[in-house]
Amino acid sequence: MKNKLFWIALIVGTLTLLGSCKKSDDDSTTTTASCGGSGATELTCSYSASGSITGIDNSSTSLSGIFSPYHYWGHIGINGVDNTTDCIDNATIIASQSPPTGANSMISNRAITSSSSFSDRRFFYSDSSCSSEIVQMAFGYTGLTVGDNVTSLDTSVDGSTYPSDATKVTYTQTCKNLKASSDAGVTYLKNFYSDIESFDPQSGTTYQCVISGQSANYALWHIHDGSEYDSLVFEEGSSGYPDNWSSSVNTYTKLP
Repeated sequence: MKNKLFWIALIVGTLTLLGSCKKSDDDSTTTTASCGGSGATELTCSYSASGSITGIDNSSTSLSGIFSPYHYWGHIGINGVDNTTDCIDNATIIASQSPPTGANSMISNRAITSSSSFSDRRFFYSDSSCSSEIVQMAFGYTGLTVGDNVTSLDTSVDGSTYPSDATKVTYTQTCKNLKASSDAGVTYLKNFYSDIESFDPQSGTTYQCVISGQSANYALWHIHDGSEYDSLVFEEGSSGYPDNWSSSVNTYTKLP
């Protein structure tokens, strides 16, 4: 449970719908434009859940679908977390995510998009049922490779229990998908991405942009095949693979 609280406190403005979980799996069909400025050229940046990642050695189950740090809260009955629609209207969680003005609900998750990519996605809405979108942001990670397995990891960290084995995984953030659907969303994107030269977002336009020069992410991944729900346990290293679980380990639970 402690690592779930860690994510509520620390996930701020970095993560990855259009009214319902089903709608949110569809890439935007609106006008697509480049972000403008140096290093922000146009690129297709898929955020639809599709395909599966295999080779995580501890499990015969492939990694597919949608995972979130908040789905566990829905499983245990925390108010304001709906695992049927993936919609969150819990005011405390929303406030922790640096929301745009007028946000009353949000969807935040990770979608597996192919055998070698995934997207971290965040969407804010003005109503409490994730129907009236303000803004969407999705960050694409590609070039995912599965490496060696590691064993004998610490199973107890800060009072929480974790698996003793995992697999080394490498990936790189390469693109972002941005769209404002209201004036509040336009203001939010302008403020959030004020460092992008000549970026002038317009409501209703999807901006798909290259993120260049990013260093690779080195992580340990473990798939938990639960009797009630599946989850992804992972930890990223700052400059190489972690040598063990630490207080930075995360657990994302799969959407039912």
